[in-house]
Amino acid sequence: MNEWMLLQAMNGIHTDTVERTRQLLENKEVIPMYRMRKVWRTVLIAALIASFFSITAYAVFHFSMNGHSSAENESYTVQFGNQAVEWPSKYVFRFEGPEECRGVRFKANWTPKENYWDFAQPEDDGYASLLEGSEIRNEEFGVFLPSCVIDVMYAPQFVNDGAMILMDFEPDKITEESWGDVQVYKFAAKSGHAIDADQTMFPTGNFVILFHPEQGWIVGVRGYDSMENLEQIARNLEVVQTEEVIRSTDFENKIDFCDIYIG
Repeated sequence: MNEWMLLQAMNGIHTDTVERTRQLLENKEVIPMYRMRKVWRTVLIAALIASFFSITAYAVFHFSMNGHSSAENESYTVQFGNQAVEWPSKYVFRFEGPEECRGVRFKANWTPKENYWDFAQPEDDGYASLLEGSEIRNEEFGVFLPSCVIDVMYAPQFVNDGAMILMDFEPDKITEESWGDVQVYKFAAKSGHAIDADQTMFPTGNFVILFHPEQGWIVGVRGYDSMENLEQIARNLEVVQTEEVIRSTDFENKIDFCDIYIG
């Protein structure tokens, strides 16, 4: 932080005053009463400086998340060992913030029915880092599709020019809400891949993405169940931090997708 940034932040307080503040804080001599007015002004400036630095440090340790539609034919190169794969994208979520955070697990305290989870089950204590629901029948197309997938990602993977993308789902209007300390993004998205041999059936899935700006975790709740059910599942999730430290260097790629998948 340089002198000019401090002057802007403190509405042009002269550097001589800042220097007097430093001398005051270092000097323990008794100050005559006639100087007290200037002293109190200097003390208030010192408090302002301390407050400014505290606010700045606090803000640095927050994450931010922003989304935008992809440009036409926008794609990303993802490296798997020695193989580079081009991933298309329909929508992009960008993140800024620190390069590490703590890991989390979650517990699903509400489901639409018993035995809702299928492929991935909660651990013995009820917590998980991945849950996949059983398939449900899509009446519009007469096929079975995954009801719900929940997993965890972390903002440090995507800072410094990374991206979390919708690779093959075109989102409708995205609704942003705040549930306490959590930012919530809700939307329906049409699949870009057909589910029938004639290439005519393109189902629409539902997404509820939870993002914690202070803790840096992202929990995706998405599937072909109704938005009402997925939102209820998301609202009743219990997310707890673990002792694990997640670092940006833990990830082979800074690009990952948040589409609906199974298995």
